[in-house]
Amino acid sequence: MTYTFTENHIPGRKITFEGKEYLWLGGTNYLNIGSHPTFEKALKEGIEYYSQNFGSSRRNNLQFSIWEDFESALAAYFQVEAAALCSSGLAAAQIAVQYAQQKGLTLNLAPQAHPALWRHPHTPFPRSYRDWLSTHQKGQILASDGIGSPWINTFDLSFSTTMDTSNYLIVDESHRAGIQDIHISCAGHLLQTISLSKAFGLPAGVILGSAADIEEIKKDSFWVGSSPPNPAFCFAGLHSMEAYQEQSIKSRALADRFADNLHGFEVPVTYEPGYPAFCSKAPGLFEHLKSAGLLVNHFAYPDITAPPVCRAILPACLTLEDIDTITDAIKSYA
Repeated sequence: MTYTFTENHIPGRKITFEGKEYLWLGGTNYLNIGSHPTFEKALKEGIEYYSQNFGSSRRNNLQFSIWEDFESALAAYFQVEAAALCSSGLAAAQIAVQYAQQKGLTLNLAPQAHPALWRHPHTPFPRSYRDWLSTHQKGQILASDGIGSPWINTFDLSFSTTMDTSNYLIVDESHRAGIQDIHISCAGHLLQTISLSKAFGLPAGVILGSAADIEEIKKDSFWVGSSPPNPAFCFAGLHSMEAYQEQSIKSRALADRFADNLHGFEVPVTYEPGYPAFCSKAPGLFEHLKSAGLLVNHFAYPDITAPPVCRAILPACLTLEDIDTITDAIKSYA
């Protein structure tokens, strides 16, 4: 079964569907930051200061210091040299790939790479990640997700320590950033792109990289020609850095409880210890979880003609008792 329904508010821990209340495990609101009092207060203040969106270029004569301030904060948070804000995660990835392509390099997409990294006519490598590693050569842009979504797979990026120094590695970290450590040691050029709309709750994206690469990106016509993110939300993000850390700690505790509860059991779900999500191909699992009071995502993505994917997150608003309920339901699937 796939399902669609319309809401007029962003759900928190619970949601009402077909007249019944469920724990809501859908979406990508990993840290549930929108309901954190620090974020709520900062967003209200940001709206008071900036009132509305500023749909112009970062090269406009009128500039807001909030953009550079937030870029500096994000660079410090992720322990990189520099950051470039974008209007979305998809824009961040496309700008990063196009920038690297201008170096005369060929795009080599890893298996299951998110469409944000795609550039026509290039498509993800059709075989295994191990096979993809054997295709690496000088003169390439190696593009991969940091962790898979909707199918939860971790990818071994250790090749980055010995890759050709002239190559670029571009990693879409949208589903790891703010949840797990995304530090990567890289012998070549490293760019990490993030959709801040997930864990960070912001309608924005960011490119992380060396000071030299980010300086060049900010001169590139593709970045210059794109709109910056809403300054009110950047203000909220800047003043919520401690709240992000706090929610990340909660998220890790929930993920650890989930993994501990399922350790040693044969279960119909795929998950990675320490990561607050799970997925499954098991037939009937969606309905089984629904009967236990748990509502998860179940739709085809990114190929809308493919079978639906059963995927759930463990948002930071859950309790440890909620995790016990979830794992009991998973273990009871027959």
